[in-house]
Amino acid sequence: MVGVIGDPVTHSRSPAIHNAAFVALGLDWVYVAFPVAAGRGRDAVAAVRTLGIAGLSVTMPHKSDVAETCDELTPSAAALGSVNTVVNRDGHVVGDSTDGPGLIAALRGHGVDPAGRRVLVLGAGGAARAIVDALGRADATVTVAARRADAGARAAALAPGAAAIDFTELDIAVDDGLSMLVHQAALAFTLWTGEPAPLDVMADAARAEGR
Repeated sequence: MVGVIGDPVTHSRSPAIHNAAFVALGLDWVYVAFPVAAGRGRDAVAAVRTLGIAGLSVTMPHKSDVAETCDELTPSAAALGSVNTVVNRDGHVVGDSTDGPGLIAALRGHGVDPAGRRVLVLGAGGAARAIVDALGRADATVTVAARRADAGARAAALAPGAAAIDFTELDIAVDDGLSMLVHQAALAFTLWTGEPAPLDVMADAARAEGR
């Protein structure tokens, strides 16, 4: 069993995405949504150990709390102080962050290499910070637009040469993040199962869930 924790979480497309992938590969796995109230993320990590749950996806508002509770963090999760994927390795709980790599994979899947490009990131929360970090590692030039100057500056510091601006300086249209959702889910799927993720199946499930 794996699942997603958040508050709220009933709207999540992740169960549809992962369960479709398990069926496609014939894996005896199930993915469920666990509503976990704000401030109880640490309890959810303890439940992973106690119940032998294979892993969790972590969404708002638990990413920072979970990062503080895991036994081990990957370098990217440690740098961000944020976890969106928990992997249970025989009771040793590892926290990872697949948001940033998920975005990079999504861009490249659409034929867009971020290297050498100027990229605007809207927001400075957990997912945005992961994206800034990954874009910096992919040699993009990043500008972060945030409501709070201090949060924008902290996010921009994660990527070499990045700048921070206020939302009032923007006049652009925003694309949706469905492709990133699928690619970060695919990375988590492989971390849990050791199997290559069926991207097409997961993308179809995500689109169908949104109709």
